[in-house]
Amino acid sequence: MRGMVRTGLDVLLQTPEHDARQFLAGKRIALVTNYAAFASDDRRNIDALLQEKVCGSLVVFGPEHGYWSDGQYMDGSENERYDDDVEIVSLYKGGSAHYLFPEPKDVAGVDALVVDLQDIGTRFYTFYATMANCMFAAAAVKRPLFVLDRPNPINGVDVEGGLLAPPFISFVGQYPMPIRHGFTIGEIARWLNATRNIGCDLHVVEMDGWFRKMWWDDTQQAWRRPTSPNMPNFETTIVYPGMCLYEGTNVSEARGTTYPFRAIGAPWLDANALAGALNARELPGVQFTPHAFKPAFEKFANERCNGVWIEVTDRNVFRPVRTALWTIQTVRDLAPDDFAWRDTTYEWANASAIDVLIGSYAFRACIDLGGPLEEFIEEWEQPVAEWQRAASEFYLYRREPEAHLPIRPAVTDTEVRIAPAAG
Repeated sequence: MRGMVRTGLDVLLQTPEHDARQFLAGKRIALVTNYAAFASDDRRNIDALLQEKVCGSLVVFGPEHGYWSDGQYMDGSENERYDDDVEIVSLYKGGSAHYLFPEPKDVAGVDALVVDLQDIGTRFYTFYATMANCMFAAAAVKRPLFVLDRPNPINGVDVEGGLLAPPFISFVGQYPMPIRHGFTIGEIARWLNATRNIGCDLHVVEMDGWFRKMWWDDTQQAWRRPTSPNMPNFETTIVYPGMCLYEGTNVSEARGTTYPFRAIGAPWLDANALAGALNARELPGVQFTPHAFKPAFEKFANERCNGVWIEVTDRNVFRPVRTALWTIQTVRDLAPDDFAWRDTTYEWANASAIDVLIGSYAFRACIDLGGPLEEFIEEWEQPVAEWQRAASEFYLYRREPEAHLPIRPAVTDTEVRIAPAAG
């Protein structure tokens, strides 16, 4: 690939004549962001925007986990200060879904909203939902909203996982997209604004040098901070679209360790038996090795969990959602008397956590009734392929750097990559 990708923030900082910069000059903005959003020169976005006088002043709207990303999931955060001049307003106070939107008075108190969040390409990662809520608020109060686009770290080609069904809408799945959606956060904004009839005065500051085939380590950008408490590095983003499904079970997804989502386990599992059974399935791009860990918090805190380490051997053929579904079925088969679905409240949803995460009731029914998992997965393929073809209308970036192509071609049938169902 070519040189370092310039994020939307970099483009804004480095282009004084940019239309967005001309508009924002001297204005008061609400910056929707958290502490992981840096410019490529290692300045945090708040400092860079103020130092370069891109705006006149700003207030921060912080997403789930708080601006400093020090809260666990469903752990509310309070308003605080970045410094003497910059207030941080929490958009995730906890206790109720009511607190997921900015207050009208806070939106009316600024001239524009600017979103600069590092999304990770997965439906249940809530940053895009916070952005969408801000888009609705901006439209209602008649304020423009600018998105400083950032890379999808797990590439913009591969999509996976079924579409969300309406009864299972929640903060970890607000809109009908696949689990792994292939959008950048700026593209999500374009798609939502058009398909949800939001009516937001939306402006996306596009990246320079990003192409859909890129993974994070192709961009030459540094992963400077965890984007959330359990997203410490790029490697975690590769497995997260699948292993997050374990939040809907009584099996630990290794929260409470330094490597969340890269291992699974429980005190009642046999690590060797599980690794052997999973490797026998010959799932593409992944190997499983016996592993034990002791979480410091969350499920089985301070108890030894026996399970497996998920070793991705080829990320281009690895399918995290399909892998997770097969591992859940295998765990259930090996320990039917111990395995269970999570039965506590999850993101204020009126449904089982696993149904909310999957986006349908069918997976839980398949596992509980011993149905053929491969048929369940096959049923996803055509709807998801059709969804991606329609979604490609909102793409901003080419698949790869081919100079002879027009700047924004739609994705063709041959570019839609849906994994085969075979387990």
